[in-house]
Order: sequence, then structure tokens, then C-alpha cells
Amino acid sequence: MDLKILLDKDSQTPLYIQIHEQIVSLVRDGLLAPGERISSVRNLAKDLDVSVTTVFNAYDMLAAENIIERRSGSGTYITEHPEIALGSNLRTREETIAAQQERTPMEWSPLVIPTEYFGVPRSRRFHGKGISFSNNFPDPALFPFDRIKQVATSMLWNPQEFFFDTGHAQGYQPLVEHLEKEMALNGVAMAEGENDIIISGGFRRALGLVLSMILRPGQQVAIEAPTFHGIFNCLSVQQIPFVQIELDEQGMRTDLLEQELKSGRIGAIVVTPTYHNPTGITMSMERRSRLLDLAEQYKVPIIEDDYGRQLRYEGQAPLPLKAMDSGNYVIHIGTYAKSFLPGIRVGWICAPSSLAFNIVAAKLGRDSGDSYFLQVLLHEFIQRGYYAKHVRHAAREYRKRRNVMDRVLRENLPAGCSYDLPNGGFAFWLRLPAGIRGIALLSMCRRAGVDFNPGAFLMPDHSDISALRLSFSRTATSEIEEGVPILCRQIEQAIADPALLRDEASSFKDLYE
Repeated sequence: MDLKILLDKDSQTPLYIQIHEQIVSLVRDGLLAPGERISSVRNLAKDLDVSVTTVFNAYDMLAAENIIERRSGSGTYITEHPEIALGSNLRTREETIAAQQERTPMEWSPLVIPTEYFGVPRSRRFHGKGISFSNNFPDPALFPFDRIKQVATSMLWNPQEFFFDTGHAQGYQPLVEHLEKEMALNGVAMAEGENDIIISGGFRRALGLVLSMILRPGQQVAIEAPTFHGIFNCLSVQQIPFVQIELDEQGMRTDLLEQELKSGRIGAIVVTPTYHNPTGITMSMERRSRLLDLAEQYKVPIIEDDYGRQLRYEGQAPLPLKAMDSGNYVIHIGTYAKSFLPGIRVGWICAPSSLAFNIVAAKLGRDSGDSYFLQVLLHEFIQRGYYAKHVRHAAREYRKRRNVMDRVLRENLPAGCSYDLPNGGFAFWLRLPAGIRGIALLSMCRRAGVDFNPGAFLMPDHSDISALRLSFSRTATSEIEEGVPILCRQIEQAIADPALLRDEASSFKDLYE
């Protein structure tokens, strides 16, 4: 079938991406049916007046996504079940044509939020075979499936009605009480009337819930730069304006923060004081104290992201910022996503009692609460001692991977690059020589078979800084030993010949500039 594709050759979007996206739309709308033959690479290139390579690259992406398949000696076809790859039900051709004739299409662009905050489009992700240092989540190979199965099976053999009920919005009470004890052991005042625990569906859900309670129209949020992309994604989807505050070796720069606080527009401060993602920095005690002083002086609450306390590699993690909070300015958010299962989506908010009731009420206003079954499963897992054993085992394995990456970096890293050994978290923050930008380097390294997160992906304003994040949590030690030298050689080449970076910079230019 001839493909009805219109290319905008003046657009910054590469032509092969335009071809890819329009074929996906034709399949989704039923205008290309499952099993239907489509134009050959050569014929489509001729029809569109583009190079064969351009069409080949588009078809290669579609094949990698299981939307098309090449049959030897027969041609190129839409796969039999493209809806699986697209994650959606397909219209019939007749339904699409009828819908187009009946209604004027809705214009959504004035209504939707900017999507550039939500990371790299699927078409721009790393699809090739190679070694990835970009995934900053726990390794599924370390998940304690046997013990999870044991706990879940025992629950299902003796099911309770409340397992599958909505339950109380505060959360499963035994888990709430366990977390109250944990916070008290970490120095937080948990006596009645001081602070309370509310279970939440993970960090971002908790952050969005808290911000909806404490911000007033027109207020901004101060966040770290760089920071976990989930923070500025969460703010963007709620259309909350934010300002970014630089970090130094002690954490968020409170001198820059105070300049913003003087404006009177800051309604909240979000910080990750322990094992900061992506830099690995642990905020100094002096800086923590100054941060609390500023919160009191300007009457602005602090939201503490304490995602990684459970996984530490040496010594003891410092007490939470919340433990130093004698004035009730800190709202603490914790999660089991890094130390247990990211998909379980169980976290918690520790907030002053005077605010906690309102957070529970706001939670009820949004939904009926989070999964009780998962909360009960997690609590039972903890009570049997399985969680503590899992964390010890996982920390040993991640420490081993961290140490291997440290050694291989020391052996191969070119002069002018630097990093600090992280004592928690899943990544190294690699500082590059001035002028070596992460995005252009990413394009070089992907062709060499290595993937990572450039600093721009973790900067709220997307600035292409001279830094990158190397995650080790889902990478075997053998892959670290193979992939890090490849990365270092690419950096060395870029330092020796800056023209290489200029040639590569266009790959993501339209997204991050």
C-alpha cells in the first residue's frame, strides 16, 4: 500500500522521526491494518524524495518496536498484533474515516502542559544492543520473589475482607505504627500531637498531595539543580512554577536560596539531603541547620525527599532533616521504591499533626486511598524479618557494583574528569571538563554501545551541563568492567577533538536547548 505521509522538511524534527510517527498514527487509526503490506524502503524514499537511509532508519525503529516486520523475499508488513506494541486498541479504517467526516477535531495544544519535562521520547531512547548505565532503579534480579510469594500465598489462603477494601485513607494501621516507631528511632518526635504518618502511593504521589495542601496561587517551589527528574515532572504536570537552586559539595546553596526567599514568592522548598540523586551528595550538618533557620525566618515549609536511607554502603546515614526540626517546618517523605520493590508504590509522609489531618482529608478528596493488599503484604514481609534481610543482601550487592565502577573509573577516566564516591543511592555523578557537554557525548557513546543520563536530563531548565550520571544498580559487574572503558575512550576522543561533539550535538538539540 502507498503510504500517505507528509513531511515538513523545515521542521527541527528529523525526517526519519516524522516518517516513524506518521506510520504509527496510520496504524493506530486503522488506516494501516494488521498484516498489510507497505511500501518498500526504496519506493517510499522515492515517493517522499528523501534518502534510502532516512526511510531505513524509520523502518528500523518500527521493526524494533514490533510494529512492522520484514519478510524475506516478500516485503515489509504491519505485524499481526501492533496494538500490543502501541499499548492501545486499534480503530477500523471505516471508524476512523467516519469519525473524521462527522466531527471537527479537537485542538488540544492550547490546553496541554509542555511535555519536554517528561524525559526523552520513546523514539529517542536507547534501542540498540549495548550496556546501559541510565536505569536508576533496583535490580529485579535481587527481588526476593520466593519470600514475596510465600507471604502473598499465606494471605490468599486466609483472605480478610479488608485486604481488598479501600480502608482508611491514613493507611493500614499496623504499617502506620511500624513507621511511627522507625521515625522515632531516627530521632523524630512522634508523640501524640507532634507528628503523624500517612501512607502514600510512592514519592511523587506524596509530593503532589503535599503541595496541593500548602501552596497558594502564584507561589513557586524552590528545587535543587540538578535533581531527580520526577520532582520537576511532578511540578510541571500540576503547572506549579519552580526556581532551581544550585548545589555545591555541601548540598543546596542556602545563600542562593535566601535570595529567592526574599522575593516572597517561594511557597515550599524541596530537598534531598541524604544521598542526593543524582550527585550522591549528603548535605552537611551546618547546611542543614542553616536551611532550617531560613525556613523559620521566612515561614516556608521544607519537603524532605528521604528516598534512600535504608541502602547505605558504609557507616550510618545521618539522621533525617526532620529529626532536627524543632519548629515543625519539615514534611518528610519516604519510600520503599529503592530498598524493596519500585512497583509496589508504597511510601509515607511524616507531617506535623496539625497538618496531617488535612493531608488525609485531601487524600480522600482525590481517591479512596492506596492498595491495602500491598500495604498488608509489605507489613507482613517486614514483620517476618524478610525486609531487613533483603536490604542487607541488596546493599552488599550494590556496594560491590559501586566498588567495581569506582575501580574501573580510576583506571580509565581521562584527566579533567572527577567524581565523588557515593555512600548511598545507585549512581556516580561524573563531572566532565568544561566544554564537554553530556548530550553530544551521549550520541557518541550510544553509537559505541554505551548509554547513560546526561546532566541535561536532570536539570530543571534542561541546560546541557558538563556532567553525567552513571547508574550501576541494574548493571552486572562484568558489564561495568566492559562499558566504563568504552565510555572513557569516548570522553578522551571528545577532549582531543571537540569537533566530534559539534557533529553529534544535533541528535537531541530540539529537546534540550
